[in-house]
Order: sequence, then C-alpha cells, then structure tokens
Amino acid sequence: MNSSLRHLNSLRAFEAAARHCSFAKAAQELNVSHSVVSQHIKNLELWFGTKLFVRYGNRIELSDDGRMLMPQVANGFQILRDACESLLHQNQTGTVTVCAEPAIASRWLRRKITEFCGEYPRIEVDLKPVWTPLVTGDPSSSIVIHFEERIPANSTSQQRWFPIDGFPACSPELYKKIVYADAVALFYDLPLLHDSGRQTWQQWFSKYLPERREWEKGKVYSDLSLAIDAAVDGEGIILADNIICRKEIESGSLVRLDNRAIRCTWYSVATDNNKMQHPPVATFQSWLMEQFANIDFGAS
Repeated sequence: MNSSLRHLNSLRAFEAAARHCSFAKAAQELNVSHSVVSQHIKNLELWFGTKLFVRYGNRIELSDDGRMLMPQVANGFQILRDACESLLHQNQTGTVTVCAEPAIASRWLRRKITEFCGEYPRIEVDLKPVWTPLVTGDPSSSIVIHFEERIPANSTSQQRWFPIDGFPACSPELYKKIVYADAVALFYDLPLLHDSGRQTWQQWFSKYLPERREWEKGKVYSDLSLAIDAAVDGEGIILADNIICRKEIESGSLVRLDNRAIRCTWYSVATDNNKMQHPPVATFQSWLMEQFANIDFGAS
C-alpha cells in the first residue's frame, strides 16, 4: 500500500513529539517506549527523504520541513478526533454512579455533571453524596470522589484531582464588627467553625500561631457544607477556599480575613480498574480530569 495511511502510527508519534518537543514525553503520552517513538520518526524521515527534527543531544527541534508538516498533521488528527467524538457523544450509552463528598457534590460536581450529560446525552450519571465513601469494588459505585485521606486504602486506581487551600473568612456582617472593633489582627479570639473535626484549624495555628490554642474551641459541624452555611450566617470564622466556597467568595457572602493559607487536603478520584473497562466510566473520568485544567484556583 503506497498510501500515507500506512504511516498513521508514525504520524501520530511525530505529532506528539513535535507538540512536546520531546520524544520521551511523546512516548509517555502514547504509552510506548522512547525507542518506539524514535523508530516511528526514522520511518517517516526515510519515507519523506528529509529530516523532520534537528537533534541537539537530548534536545530536539522541528526542522524547516518538520515545521511545514506539523500544522497539517495536527489539523488532520483534530478532524479525526472531532469525528470520533461527535459519534461517541451521540451513541455511547450506559450509567455511571459517582459517590462524592457532599460539599463538592452539591457545590461544584452537580453543575459539571449537567455539562457532561449535555455533551453525552445517552450516558446517565447518578450522583450520590456520601460522607464515608464506598470501596471502589462496590457494585453500586463506579467512581469515588472524596478527600484523599478518606478514600479506602484498597482503591485500585487513585488520582489526585485538585487541592483545597484554606484561608480565614467570615460573613460581611461579622467582618464589619471585627473592623469596627479594630480586631482584625486578633480575629481568632472570635468563634471558629470546624468541619468533621478540629484538625484543619489546628494545622493553621501550628503553622502561623503555634503558641496559641484557640483552635481547641468553636463549633464542629458534621460536614463542610454545614460549616460553610454557618459561616455565611455569621456564626463564626471558617477556613474557606477558592473552589468549594467560590460562590460565597465571589458574591461577598464570605469575606477573606487573612492572607495566610494552608493546604487543607486534596480531592482525589478513585476507580476500580474493572470499572474502567466500562466505556461510559472511562469517558466520564477522562472528561472529569480534563476539567482540572479549567479550574481557577485564585490567589491563596
């Protein structure tokens, strides 16, 4: 066969290597060895009768011919991806059950699932808020999204999704009282709000005010959503963030008191490897992880 389609895999390797300016990164993306990518490039260069890359030791750059070829190959692969995605969106069917920590389930994930179902109308996503996540092998759960430390140790596949960086915040009414009393620097004398334990405020004090123990006081709520609602109602000061508390921060329902922040936890995504063989589950998880790139973490 004289058609260039017989070099499709080599063209794919070329596109990835050109995009990354690295054979190693292309190999990682394509899940093949470095030598396989190198051989694909050599095959193309023999076929075209020209060098596509200029080598500088371990560094590579596109040659003039490589630069001419790259946009056309990239455009061709994008056309193929668009064609496949269009058909996949319309025809892939199935149900994905997502067990998620309640705060992210109600404040972020619900909206994202609505977007996903708009793109994949024949995939049904069942969102279940849970405080204690199910093991990933449980037949009633396809994907678990929860605090990293709460995902069962027997999860067969776990990925960090995004971090939660907490900073002191309170309602605007409480903030006015603090400013009026000229007590911003001593805000920690006011009631502190905790979710599912006092450990996050303890970490904050350990980092910034190790000599003080106000973290031992304050009301403890059973989950993060309740603590956020209490803070909005003016009950006290919470360690808020720019993702879960985005709506409250942007609307002014919560006001940042202090620029000192701590890494509270990570949200992670866990899936049983057997469930990943189910195409709708793999499609949803891949889509979900891509949303990470669109998250604006804001200043912390």
